Amino acid sequence: MFSQTKLFALSLLCALVISFSGSSSEAQENVVRDYVAIVNGTKISKQKYERELASLRARLNRSGRHLTAVQELELRKNLLESMINRELLYQQSVKLGIEVGPEEVDKQLEEVKKHYPDDASFKTALKRAHYTEAGVRTQLTRAIAIEKFINQQIKSKIHISDKQVREFYDSHPDLFRRPAQVRASHILVKLSANPTKEEKQEALKKIEDIQKRINNGEDFAELAKKYSDGPSGKRGGDLGYFSKGQMVKPFEDAAFSMEIGQVSGPVKTMFGYHLIKVTDKRPESTMKFEQVKNQLKEYLIDQELQEEIKGYAENLKKHAKIERFLSGVP
Repeated sequence: MFSQTKLFALSLLCALVISFSGSSSEAQENVVRDYVAIVNGTKISKQKYERELASLRARLNRSGRHLTAVQELELRKNLLESMINRELLYQQSVKLGIEVGPEEVDKQLEEVKKHYPDDASFKTALKRAHYTEAGVRTQLTRAIAIEKFINQQIKSKIHISDKQVREFYDSHPDLFRRPAQVRASHILVKLSANPTKEEKQEALKKIEDIQKRINNGEDFAELAKKYSDGPSGKRGGDLGYFSKGQMVKPFEDAAFSMEIGQVSGPVKTMFGYHLIKVTDKRPESTMKFEQVKNQLKEYLIDQELQEEIKGYAENLKKHAKIERFLSGVP
């Protein structure tokens, strides 16, 4: 379901973990500006634009995507237009007299803070990203106002019937096939990127010693909590369910070849040595219509909503005064 507030919160979380300090200055016609656009007299700050751009780049980097020069230009252009659209929608919410109470902002701010172990960590992240809590509250207020406006003026007019949901389900069978899955736990003894022969021998001996303890009846999950170098160690090594293509191949090959309850011998991957325990298996299946009906209806509403928002914003642009000042973007 579309949520401007949730989208902002996600963007904020990404931005907070980036130590951002913009040092370059862009000029157009020899004028240095601290804004990238003016929308009906309201400036969109350059700092805010660069912060969101850094957040988008960080997310792409974490997903392993590397942009070409053309894609980078498209990213920057799309971000600018997205920010212009948001400003136009916010201005409409103001015209409509939409109000956002402090308790609504408090609730959303608490959701953001939940991603940090304590308040001190949150404040450190704010400082590193050149945010203030007051600034965050301002942005959340705007996001909530936009969401309310969209719900009242656009989403409320969208209707997806059960027949449309069923037709989509029947015409897209591949989307509802669930591949075979394995649920497994593991214990990892990590290796460095370029381990020496001695490091490999030491790691192998450690994993073999743990294997002996499992064979002698000690609990796999407890040993994972004590000795696993992987982040899943605190969960007893549990990795949840995964299908083929989600794990590195040696790990995947071992897990899918094992029976429920079986523990592997040492399996070497690029990360180190693993002991793998298969705890459950799911065969390939097709999700039934009743299982996905409600979620699918929300998806179809969201798809139509995105198109409606895009069209609404484009129409607002036709009647707005917009000036763009981002160099290198046509």
